[in-house]
Amino acid sequence: MFVREKRIGSYRYLYLVETVRENGQTKQRIIRNLGRKEVVEAGGDLDRLARSAARLSQRSMILSLIEDGSIPDLTCRRIGAPLLLERLWQESGCRAVASIGATITVSTASTSCSSIISIAP
Repeated sequence: MFVREKRIGSYRYLYLVETVRENGQTKQRIIRNLGRKEVVEAGGDLDRLARSAARLSQRSMILSLIEDGSIPDLTCRRIGAPLLLERLWQESGCRAVASIGATITVSTASTSCSSIISIAP
C-alpha cells in the first residue's frame, strides 16, 4: 500500500492505493480517497497516518530480523524504578553483604512505613 497524489484540474488529491494482481495483470486499486492534498496536510491527517505506519513497520522490521536469525546487538538501559533500586542496593552495601553469603532478614512494621533490616553473618 502507498499514498498516491493525483492532479484533477487545478486540485491535487491523495489516495491510499494497493497493487493487486487480477487475471495475470497488476492493477492499482484505490482503497480510500484521503481528500484534497491541502486539506489533508492542514488537518495533519497525513502526518498521523505516517507516524502510525512507521510505528507498525518498526515492529514488523524487528519481527523480520528475529525470523531471519539476524538480531542486531541491542543494549538495554534501565530507567526509573529498576535504576533507583539497583543504585540503592549498591550504595547501601547490601550487594556486598549478599555476595559473601550473609543472611539478610527484613521485617516491616505494618502500622508504619519504616523497615528494620538486620544482617547476620
